[in-house]
Amino acid sequence: MEKTKKWQMNIFILCWGAYTLAYLVRANLSIAMPDIQSTLNFTKTQMGLLGSIFFWAYGIGQLINGYIGDKHSSKRLIFIGLLASSLVNLIFGFTTNYIIMAILWMINGYFLSMLWGPIMRTITYWFPADKRGDVAIGISTSMVLGFLLAWGVIGIILSYTKWNWAFWIPGIILFIFSIIFLIFAKDKPEEVNLTLEFKDEVQKQEDSEMSLIKIIKETKLWLVVIACYAQGIVKDGITLWAPTLIMETHNLNIKSTVQFIIFIPIMNFFGIILAKWLNKKLQNKEKLTTIILFGIGIIMLVCLIKLGVYSPLIAIIFLGLSSAMMYGANTILLGVIPLNYAKYNRTSAVAGFLDFNSYMAAGVTALITGVIVQSVGWNGVLIFWVVMMFFAIVVLYGGIKHEHAQVNYINESFTS
Repeated sequence: MEKTKKWQMNIFILCWGAYTLAYLVRANLSIAMPDIQSTLNFTKTQMGLLGSIFFWAYGIGQLINGYIGDKHSSKRLIFIGLLASSLVNLIFGFTTNYIIMAILWMINGYFLSMLWGPIMRTITYWFPADKRGDVAIGISTSMVLGFLLAWGVIGIILSYTKWNWAFWIPGIILFIFSIIFLIFAKDKPEEVNLTLEFKDEVQKQEDSEMSLIKIIKETKLWLVVIACYAQGIVKDGITLWAPTLIMETHNLNIKSTVQFIIFIPIMNFFGIILAKWLNKKLQNKEKLTTIILFGIGIIMLVCLIKLGVYSPLIAIIFLGLSSAMMYGANTILLGVIPLNYAKYNRTSAVAGFLDFNSYMAAGVTALITGVIVQSVGWNGVLIFWVVMMFFAIVVLYGGIKHEHAQVNYINESFTS
């Protein structure tokens, strides 16, 4: 038992570390964006397109690698993703040509998509069903430290050096960690001569596969997809544009901006914790939990529009709280819900499919945001985010009503 717990902790730490550093080599663009834009004379639309290319490549990669992740070694896929991304970041730091930058950032997005689905699959082998939700939420907290490192440490470094170091330093760190991961990570307990109590449960998962298309149709997964669109648009919109938004709306330099935006990842952590608590309080009703988080997010964005102009601190509070709600929703939609499909041996595929939709939407909004800002200003972007979240609430509520109607129909048929 002690050996089992030790290995479970080792696997958790390695997966948590992998995803932490994944954010270090993707959020670095957002903090370096103002410096890149001014140094290389790029427009906001061009910078937004860089973000879009990353999200689209990441989303398509999630769909492909989510499927592959259910068929092949999770450990190898994660290692390849980490190693390739580290090399891409190192090369990116030497580049000044926009087209080459776009190609490299697209490649970076694809290889980083090799992580989440295989990580979720790894969880199903190492942890029993009643623990997986908590483990997935625990791994989701890695995003917080990833952003703290990217926006905090790299932000401070950029105040003294050129933008290139925002890619060289993360690239070196990730390269070292990828080797560590390859050496110490294991796909299954059997590789270290462990037989866990829930092995029969895992075997049933492997023996009872269902096609992804059939799962989407029979379980009404497409309703969750709509919520993923909204969550992706707002969450990754804030991730990509928050530093620029705060700088431009309050006339700050990069050093002053970092002092404010560093609070956003901290608030994101509490958003994840709130999502975990709320979902348990609602007895694992994921759709209802997501509706509440979206509702709070809308209120925060409205407050940002009305009150954020008075000071950067007020703006950061409301922007951070809206981001926190989206990170909470992200944890439920992309972390907890895919684990419900372990019984079909489709955890990685479902996680990849939902991530695909989330980031395809984020890719569109990354480009649109640059256009909206240049046309009507930042309030236009915030209003767009509010509309998307409201639409998701309506769709999820319709899904809950449909589920209740199905239950009532089954009960009536049984009693008659």
